[in-house]
Amino acid sequence: MTQKEFQKSNLALELNAGKKRLENALHGLSDEQCEAAGATRSGSIVDLLSEIVTKEFVTLMEVSDRLPNLPMNLFSNANGRTPTASVMEKPAASTSVDSLLAEFGFLRSAIVRRVDDGGSDAAEFNAKYAYITDVCVTKFNEQMDEIERWRTSEIVGFSAARLRAEAREAELNQAIVDLSREDFLTGMFDLKALFSALFDRFYSEDIVQWLGAVESNGRAAVFQRMAAALEPLHTLLEIGLASIASFRATASAQDAEGNFTTDWEAVFGGAYSTGVAVCWRTVRAWKSRMVIAERIEDLPSSMR
Repeated sequence: MTQKEFQKSNLALELNAGKKRLENALHGLSDEQCEAAGATRSGSIVDLLSEIVTKEFVTLMEVSDRLPNLPMNLFSNANGRTPTASVMEKPAASTSVDSLLAEFGFLRSAIVRRVDDGGSDAAEFNAKYAYITDVCVTKFNEQMDEIERWRTSEIVGFSAARLRAEAREAELNQAIVDLSREDFLTGMFDLKALFSALFDRFYSEDIVQWLGAVESNGRAAVFQRMAAALEPLHTLLEIGLASIASFRATASAQDAEGNFTTDWEAVFGGAYSTGVAVCWRTVRAWKSRMVIAERIEDLPSSMR
């Protein structure tokens, strides 16, 4: 394989991987969520997606104009049809996420074909390669990082009605309360193994959890992080220097996006306890009767 063939192959792989990455990043998001996601520098994910589609269109035009003998079928899609004038002239006009994704997919496929059909002149190819790499790989990945940062910083909701039917929030909360009433936390137990035995049935293997500012990915990592956080308390309970005076959920609600919020309160007794209530909040997203995302954070004193 020549160096040129190697470059073409790698660039085509990068472009196809980018297409898949965008589809995955937007999977499950509604138009409304993308419009409301104001954490991106462009104001919303729809705005950023429109910008991405426009750049794909401009890149395809720029690369095509640079190279002579443009094939007549360059803009033909997989079925041999040519896109409409509105798509060609203004690809970012639609605010529908599905529509924008479809336009992006078409344009990127055309760019991949243009790479595969590139001219033989080395200088032409190098210029085209550098330009496409800059816009469609480097800058595109920066924009993708922005979308993914927003998505991983938010617990993405789904249909509130569907989640209400699928969620086992009350059942999980009761299991947590029951655990506090048993002798589990005062015995010689491996906390991670205990959590796994009691809560595996509630948590997805791919769960993402934020414990304060710390993010954990995957059920095993989540239980390990929780065990590490509770280990000091477990030690005090185990040797009798602390006890659980009360442990309860003080409030529970479901927001408009379907996420479940529960406020918790615990009071500890013993020589090393002040008797002051410790309060925190859990926010969970459920899918297929499993927790797929969870945030645990301190509850401000003004909200207790």
